[in-house]
Amino acid sequence: MDIVVGALSGMVDALPGKLGALLDQEYALLSGVRDDVRFLQTELGSMRAAIRRCESLDHHDAQTTGWVGRVREVAYDIEDWVDLFAIRVDGGAQPTPGFRAWIRRGWDKVAALPARHVIANELQGLKERVLEISEQRKRYSLDGMVGTTAQPPLDPRLSALFVEPNSIVGFDEEVERVSKLVVDAGSRTELKIVSIAGMAGSGKTTLANAVYRRLQNNFECFAFVSIGPKRDMVSNTVKDMLSKFSGQHRGGEDINQLITRVRDILAKKRYLIVVDDLWSSEQWGTIRCCFPENSLGSRIIITTRNDALPMDSYPCRSKVVHKISLLSDADAKKLFLKKAFSSRNDCPPHLEGVFTQVMRRCGGLPLAVVTVAAKLAQKHSRDEWGKLAGLNLLCNSYSNGSDGLKQILNLSFNDLQPHPRTCLLYLSIFPENYEIDTDRLVRRWIAEGFIAEGRSTSAEETALGYLNELIGRNLVQPLDLNYERVPAHCRVHPVIHDFIVCKSMEENFSTLMDAQHVPNNDSTVRRLSLKNSSKQDQPAARNESMDLPHARSITVFGHASAVPQLTNLKVVRVLDLEGCDGLVCLEGLCKLVLLRYLSLKGTAASELPAAIGDLKCLETLDVRSTKVGELPPSIVRLEKLMHLLAGSAKLPGGIAEMKALRTLSCGGPTKSSLNFIEEISKHNTLRELELYSDDTEMPGNKKGVMFPANGFWSVKKLCIRQSSPLVTFEPRALPAIQALELRFQKGLADESSGVSGMENLSSLKCVLLDFEQHDAGAMVTVDAVRNAAQRVLPDHQYITIKVDGKSY
Repeated sequence: MDIVVGALSGMVDALPGKLGALLDQEYALLSGVRDDVRFLQTELGSMRAAIRRCESLDHHDAQTTGWVGRVREVAYDIEDWVDLFAIRVDGGAQPTPGFRAWIRRGWDKVAALPARHVIANELQGLKERVLEISEQRKRYSLDGMVGTTAQPPLDPRLSALFVEPNSIVGFDEEVERVSKLVVDAGSRTELKIVSIAGMAGSGKTTLANAVYRRLQNNFECFAFVSIGPKRDMVSNTVKDMLSKFSGQHRGGEDINQLITRVRDILAKKRYLIVVDDLWSSEQWGTIRCCFPENSLGSRIIITTRNDALPMDSYPCRSKVVHKISLLSDADAKKLFLKKAFSSRNDCPPHLEGVFTQVMRRCGGLPLAVVTVAAKLAQKHSRDEWGKLAGLNLLCNSYSNGSDGLKQILNLSFNDLQPHPRTCLLYLSIFPENYEIDTDRLVRRWIAEGFIAEGRSTSAEETALGYLNELIGRNLVQPLDLNYERVPAHCRVHPVIHDFIVCKSMEENFSTLMDAQHVPNNDSTVRRLSLKNSSKQDQPAARNESMDLPHARSITVFGHASAVPQLTNLKVVRVLDLEGCDGLVCLEGLCKLVLLRYLSLKGTAASELPAAIGDLKCLETLDVRSTKVGELPPSIVRLEKLMHLLAGSAKLPGGIAEMKALRTLSCGGPTKSSLNFIEEISKHNTLRELELYSDDTEMPGNKKGVMFPANGFWSVKKLCIRQSSPLVTFEPRALPAIQALELRFQKGLADESSGVSGMENLSSLKCVLLDFEQHDAGAMVTVDAVRNAAQRVLPDHQYITIKVDGKSY
């Protein structure tokens, strides 16, 4: 039985530190409470060690799985208790010095005594649960039982080594291309490494084996060896290689002796070695020592799920990465029909409609195509095919036979560290094939508490590092890379999505449901992802039978009628209604004291509650593309707000005093707020700025939006959206600017460019100019901006100009 502990491990890692921080605060804990907190801190440390032991093993019994599940639930509740503590005791206010403040704190402590007694009782309940879980571990000797009952399954990758050449479909061009990379490119005498990288099940081993068979007779010495994810497999791989070269090995030799013997054999021979299924730099750092650079034209082929390996550490100058492609629709169809119907070239007419759905779920992944075809080979009923087309390939009663596919994906999942593993599970919240905005994802990860700031890195940088790792391991697909190679969006392959949905359900990490079919599930809902296709007012998610008081995030796709009653969401951190149709009810919003991420983007919301400033934990507020015209004055009280995305809405005074702001999107300067730019230009933490300006309210001097000298010194990205180009950059303005977006509707009537001073932006790396209308004034601006951008960006690599949807 597989066990999912990735998200749990990351949370239990953090909890002892959270409890320690609580003890360090100057809170007046009731008698005994401090000792109980210390007890939880110690016991959770012990549980963390046990969970780590679970993580290191491949197979677990039902008792261990149940015990981990109980630890998960109590860990969630302890974290909720800690996060609510300060807010319930003193509203989360920071201690201030002075005699009056001391008197006020004393009075607050007296007034909060009833709440403190409730808090103490809750803590006692948590302590009792932890004691019971600890006793259960001892009573059933779980530490000694984990990983001892199940036999490891056969490795499904073995079949790829014995595929007959005439049965390979869709790989002819790949085999030809990689063969040329191995033999032809570069110097014929120097050692060359060709890395075949791609997602699990994409046919890397099959491709490498086909190339190996084709080329092996051109070399004096050749071998095909596999490693696998376990670190202790390297020595076995070297022994296997030695056995293939010499027919035997002596036994009892350490890894250094084995490597020396291999090097001696290869030193004066032209060799071809395939190292299949490489996982880590540590593995490569050892096994690469086997391969001498003998200037005889030797070649090494490596297959890996990680695009960054093994090119990061080897003195060899000739290195090439070949990213294996997924099957085209035509090849995927051909492979499926060959496996499902043997010699049949066409799908039976009565199955054609559902066949398209089945192929879409496979997404061109060869292993998925073969697996599903094998399931349906003896089933010619449309109902049976339709059932599979509409279900998760990996976690339903109809998925028997997918164990090999699931096992291969498990290898990638289990090789991740706890925090990236949690971040991957989180993607199960989004629908299949959904293009996820990177900024949205990163901010949600941070709001959920998955990301911690390092000593020299911000939380955003750490989160992007996790995303890049998932991309590099071919678990997430990047879309729309920018000048820094950061994707604007990302997506999960349908098979990977099925897999993480399955894992998420096993761990009760998230609850995924259709609003029209509320499941009878006794599990506590921690994260709710709700799809509501109905346009009628059928708020199924408001059903009182759903346990939502413990929900940490609510995400709704479709119609807003299914949004749960906000008064039920006592510990929610993320409320994401982006793109929901229909009216959005915000009653009770200001009572969500732990809320960190709120997105109403693209909804019909028309105003925010006046008391929104009470949401002291709020970090992201997104009301872009809504009917909200102006933000409430209380917004300036949100001391932790980092991303204020108001779109075209106007801001109240005092925004410049919000010191935590990193991203600001808002209505630009008007006649009633001519000093707005000057005010926010002194903001020293702002990194991204988006201005929506109205030409009709611009000052009459035709300068429009003017960016002053020595202003906005920390802004790296600027986007201006307005009807016509009226922008001026003074010398020494925006000294850190790297990305500039200018989006206009039309050019100026007098056919002047309207954009001046771009040559002053010396640190610029990327320029985007976009006009909705093609007119003479627009083309004058295009020429002026292009010329200025080319002077700043000599390589012209990141200059993008579009007019009426066409590139120029």
